Amino acid sequence: MRATGISLVTFIISAGLAMAQTTNSGGTASKPSAKANDPKEITPVVAEKPVSSNPFSFDVSIPTWASAINGVTGVKGVTGNVNQSFSSIWDHLDYVVPLAFDVRYQKFGFHVDGQIVQLAQTFNTRGLLFLSGTLKMQQAFCNFDLDYRVLDTDRWQIDPYIGGRYNYLSLSGNLNSRFPKVIPNFNANGSTSWVDPILGLNTKAHIYKPFSLIMLGDVGGFGVASHITYQFYGAGEVQLAKHVYM
Repeated sequence: MRATGISLVTFIISAGLAMAQTTNSGGTASKPSAKANDPKEITPVVAEKPVSSNPFSFDVSIPTWASAINGVTGVKGVTGNVNQSFSSIWDHLDYVVPLAFDVRYQKFGFHVDGQIVQLAQTFNTRGLLFLSGTLKMQQAFCNFDLDYRVLDTDRWQIDPYIGGRYNYLSLSGNLNSRFPKVIPNFNANGSTSWVDPILGLNTKAHIYKPFSLIMLGDVGGFGVASHITYQFYGAGEVQLAKHVYM
């Protein structure tokens, strides 16, 4: 997930013309020669191409979170279908922490991004034995990859990459007994985690300063953990300041 960020890259641009003035031994300025006054004899200094003063660059991003859930989940063999929209999830959100980080050294780059989310729901059972209950679900993932820039022009940046995706899912629940001295409260929880290998491609196209398009996609799993896993997204990037973009 690559979104808002800060890129710490410094550029040095140098250009100009040099003029020299000499003084004689008496401390007074000497007359410039006719040759020096001749425009044909002035050698211009050509502006150099901007060069980064540091081969390293860093990028820290806080992605905007907007998620929906569709699938099957459960605890200790008891499963159920889950299909919740973003607005429904927002009503039950305890917390969410999204973050992304990039570091680049010349053509090599390392990227990591991820998030952790916890949802909770309290309900009344209206039963004879239990009064109420609580369900909590915690989900986290982390993408990590190493890329190599195969194309870097004023218009295009193309970075194929190889890495992995870590996934974590936990579910817990409890029921509050109506008669705790006779029937104890009930608690159950379970969790699982796995890592999938991934192969992907990240492309950035500079359309018109300060606007760029970003396209990313990867596929993974290959039966190592998941049967198949993939992600695709596109984004627009606007440079807001020298080191800030959205």
